[in-house]
Amino acid sequence: MSQTFDSIFKQDVKRIHYQIDVLDSNKSHIHVVIWPTFSGLSDFEKSVADQIAAFGFSVTAIDLYGQDKNPVALDEKRAKMGALLAEAEPLHALQHELTQSACDGIQTKTIVHVGFCLGGRLALEAGLHFEGSAGAASFHGLMSFFRAQSEDKANTKAKILVLNGHQDPLVPEGDAQEAKRYWTSLGMDFQFVDFSNTVHSFMLPSANNPDHGSQYNPLTAQRSYLYLANFLEEFV
Repeated sequence: MSQTFDSIFKQDVKRIHYQIDVLDSNKSHIHVVIWPTFSGLSDFEKSVADQIAAFGFSVTAIDLYGQDKNPVALDEKRAKMGALLAEAEPLHALQHELTQSACDGIQTKTIVHVGFCLGGRLALEAGLHFEGSAGAASFHGLMSFFRAQSEDKANTKAKILVLNGHQDPLVPEGDAQEAKRYWTSLGMDFQFVDFSNTVHSFMLPSANNPDHGSQYNPLTAQRSYLYLANFLEEFV
């Protein structure tokens, strides 16, 4: 992709995030930011936002690419994801900008990031690199997130939850172990849950490509929501 990062993700990009404010809850000081799959903001992320709001938390599902700019073809999705993840600095600047736009009064909010597939990695990026992030939960996210340049630049206070398919071909055992060693070296609070008989995209009802390691798993999805609900309660 020959275009610059800004021309793809910033210039002339109009975004409409999907936001639910739960004002009458004792959890209203917590705001959950949802990062989407490489397909961009869809009904799936909106349904997750509805579920998180039902837990009592305010939530925003991020419009990552902008209105009418979601990629459709697989090659286009991969190209946009590659451009997004090519360099740490522009990626984190964009994520920080979108987080601020998603959370009114961000200085007074406890921010927890949640994401799926590409969004799982983006949640981990935000949790590790943004000082204001209290936590990050990754669902079938890649473990190739950018490491902090030094320990003092890492947000070591963030809590991490990784929900992973044990047979996910996109998360090799070596990558999983390296991520765990990294968080351990920083003294971070992390949980890494492997689900048996589960591959990539286990949360997405539309995922049905087992020959390529992508398949919805309703039981794992149900269990994952319970893990997420418990994780979010830790910030109340």
